[in-house]
Amino acid sequence: MQSSTFADPAEYEWGFEKRGRVGIWDMTGWQGFADGDLEAASDHYRERGKRADIDATLAVFGETTQLPKETQEFMRDAWSTNIAYAGVEKAGFVAPGITALAVKSTIESDGADVENFTDLEAALEWAQS
Repeated sequence: MQSSTFADPAEYEWGFEKRGRVGIWDMTGWQGFADGDLEAASDHYRERGKRADIDATLAVFGETTQLPKETQEFMRDAWSTNIAYAGVEKAGFVAPGITALAVKSTIESDGADVENFTDLEAALEWAQS
């Protein structure tokens, strides 16, 4: 049941699924979302991630993901806060090439283990361990 307290992924260019106790935000089609889309994904992550049925989160990016300076600054500020707010044990970023590493390098987290991956299955294995 979708709560009205956060964004419905069906209305945006990103998606959400849950595998076991891992929440996965699919951003593979992202080539630079409008600010509203990025904020909605961030809000969804924060509010959905804090629910008791999620222990770890993954954000999955595609080959065409662009990370301009403003986006990296937003991720550093908003996503670092979101990870702490959600209280997850692990937060992973998945993308081919260096995109996931670039995202991970902006995140500041005292409470969660943060990693980057090039393969979703490897990320899931880590998140579920």
